Amino acid sequence: MPGKRARRHFSQLSEFVRELIIGMKTSGWSTNRVACQVDRSEYAVRNCWEQWTRKCTHAPKTWSGATRKTTRIEDRRIVWQALVDPTVTRSTIRADVGVAIVPLSRHLAEANLKSKRPFHALPLTPEHRQLRLQWC
Repeated sequence: MPGKRARRHFSQLSEFVRELIIGMKTSGWSTNRVACQVDRSEYAVRNCWEQWTRKCTHAPKTWSGATRKTTRIEDRRIVWQALVDPTVTRSTIRADVGVAIVPLSRHLAEANLKSKRPFHALPLTPEHRQLRLQWC
């Protein structure tokens, strides 16, 4: 199966395979020989070895990202206030939650809520349009 070898490249390495790669590379094996032995791509073996030599660990990378400024309870409270009263302003929500700077748009977007603009004029139904034309 020609596609099977290509798919193995994308599979994550188990803890056991990572330790095997590190052991073989430490004992002086070439990347190609190690890749054939563990039945993985040279790219995966090279990445595992480079990560080991750089950080002295073979654990996969973890991405931390930015820390959240609010707790889950505060997040729920922000969404709840937006649902209960659609006319509430951001400054009112910030003051009520008690957090100085909060990107409220992200919290509302996570809850599938979008900002709403008030109507400048009521939308006309087809019947209203017809009556309006007759009046003119």
